Amino acid sequence: MIRFNPGSLLYLLILMPGINALHAQIIERSSPIDTAIKKAADTTVKAKAIPSTLTFALDMRTRSEMRHGYKSLPTVDTGAAFNISQRTRFNIDFKSKKLDVFLSLQDARVWGQQDPRAGQSGTGSAATSTTYPVYLFEAYAEPKFTDKFSVRIGRQRVMYDNQRLFAENDWRLAGNSHDAIRFIYNNKTNFTTELLAAYNQSGENVFTTKYSPAVPNYKSLIVHYLNWKVTDKFTLTTINTADGFQSSVPGKYRTTNERFTSGGRLEYSTGNWYATVAAYYQYGKDSSGKKLGAYYVQPEVKYSNGPVTVRLGMEYLSGADSSAHPSKDKNFVPLYGVAHRFMGNLDYFTSFPGDVNGAGLMDPYLFFMYNKNKISIRVENHLFYSQSRFVYKGDLVNKYLGFENDLRFNYRPNKFTDLETGFCWAAVTNSMTVIKKGGDTNAFPYFAYVSLKLTPTLGKITF
Repeated sequence: MIRFNPGSLLYLLILMPGINALHAQIIERSSPIDTAIKKAADTTVKAKAIPSTLTFALDMRTRSEMRHGYKSLPTVDTGAAFNISQRTRFNIDFKSKKLDVFLSLQDARVWGQQDPRAGQSGTGSAATSTTYPVYLFEAYAEPKFTDKFSVRIGRQRVMYDNQRLFAENDWRLAGNSHDAIRFIYNNKTNFTTELLAAYNQSGENVFTTKYSPAVPNYKSLIVHYLNWKVTDKFTLTTINTADGFQSSVPGKYRTTNERFTSGGRLEYSTGNWYATVAAYYQYGKDSSGKKLGAYYVQPEVKYSNGPVTVRLGMEYLSGADSSAHPSKDKNFVPLYGVAHRFMGNLDYFTSFPGDVNGAGLMDPYLFFMYNKNKISIRVENHLFYSQSRFVYKGDLVNKYLGFENDLRFNYRPNKFTDLETGFCWAAVTNSMTVIKKGGDTNAFPYFAYVSLKLTPTLGKITF
């Protein structure tokens, strides 16, 4: 028979803190081998704990526009146009230690462009197409062979440097993506290099490989990209490309004209100041087979102080003297980059050399930006000049083309909502109407828009 002794219980409670302290000392005096084993076990557990994630997200943009001189110069009898466009993307993003997979289903259209009743019995118009512009904007897999080296295969956006040569073209309704394979090496500290290769084909062929020259795209593409943060202040970027175009000459479709673009950018930053210069040279042959010798230069200085940023720079794209008839094509083409953010939001110069009539372009610019809390304001000013001499009906055309001013306001109430409105206008000269092959200096070109972009995460699974 066990009897309960209150004194013994009191004595045990008094000794308990000492027993706990002794137990802690025994643990602390464990052998180094035991400690190493414990650390190794903890590390193994952490390594195995790297999760895989599956994310579902929406990217929807609705934009209403009032156009009177957007892309094309207006005349005095030109009326303004109004439209509403919408782009919707449903994104599925899978990430794991060994493999990433990304799918983006896109629908891009102008409101009312397709009749939703088409194809239903007794409704819609027989002339209305029942084919809707829904397709995979991106669809790629990226196996990871090490934590620094991976290969991305499939349809993908390609964005390098400041997106002047390779861009996603987000402003454009449909955007831009490439069917390609990309080898990526990133040392996670200061060095990244990539090698991209693509080959386009208009369809399956049994005997002869053909690619329709009517499609304004390349047949083959090879890109090498390097970004190296040399020091805390200096960064070097290089881009070297070779894109091939099938000859449009009848009977010479087996000939591929190769265009090469080589160059890069040097960046320097210290304190509130940032300076950069980019330069590229194009050589080889243009899409028509003519020898090519063209260049591009972009110097810029930027000053930032708190929410305020000022940028002063210039873009310089070479062109050809129309009175000299040179044997080489001297028109620089900024490949597959974006022009909207560089050469004015009115988009007068987006397709080269057509939009400059082969005369090249100089674009000195001055930007003012304010960004604080949920509000950002951006004011852009451009002066446009033709780079080379241009003769029209025997007379030399003045190089000054005009001035453009763009005002943009953004309000972001939360992480997934961006409300943007903009107003753009220009004052053009007779030289601009000659270079652009139309328009009237007495007309007032303007462009206004309101855009709502929603990018919420719909769900995320971790396993």
